[in-house]
Amino acid sequence: MRKDRILICEDEREIVSFLRAELLHAGYAVDTAYDGETALRLLAKQDCDLVLLDLMLPQKSGLEVLQSVRGDGLRIPVIVITARKDSFDKVLLLKSGADDYVTKPFDTLELLARIERNLERGRRADGETYELRDLRVDYAGFTAAIGGKALPLTKTEFEILFCLMKNMRRVLGREQILGRIYGDFLGNSNVVDVNVKNIRRKIAALTSDSYIETVRGKGYVAR
Repeated sequence: MRKDRILICEDEREIVSFLRAELLHAGYAVDTAYDGETALRLLAKQDCDLVLLDLMLPQKSGLEVLQSVRGDGLRIPVIVITARKDSFDKVLLLKSGADDYVTKPFDTLELLARIERNLERGRRADGETYELRDLRVDYAGFTAAIGGKALPLTKTEFEILFCLMKNMRRVLGREQILGRIYGDFLGNSNVVDVNVKNIRRKIAALTSDSYIETVRGKGYVAR
């Protein structure tokens, strides 16, 4: 059976050595990159199942690496390792395409649990497709369409729409939505409102049909 392969992108060699030993002990295959350029080259030439990405990388920053990965359409899970604790910075990371984050200094068991959760979420999501009238959301292809016309969504918008479609006709609160997408989320839950507004605007450009309803005081529902 193929081992899940994890790429560590970190310029502090002591941290890399520690993480590599822990991940190998946990049964993962491991690659390492000490700068952003090397990380992108490795991602371009070989399969990888998850990336641990430090923000303060030489040559290209972690944020630049993340934006490049998402710009190329790669859906690989990315967990950012950051020393920043400000909620604004964390929201920016998630909006830029990060799947999760851990704050330095981090607990090893927590990091391993987050790695497995993100890998498992990717396994479960592969092949999942949901349809509601003319709206079709395909997680494997990371696509959404209405009547066959592509619905252009950012990663966060897609994740929120997919979460609502997966829980069709079930009202979800803002924190529930963020929890299902990211696990622990300590930022402002208004990020859901902003993204739902954008999703509705993009849907309205294709159809007069309404797919997402607001339930006052409770949250949102796809129906």
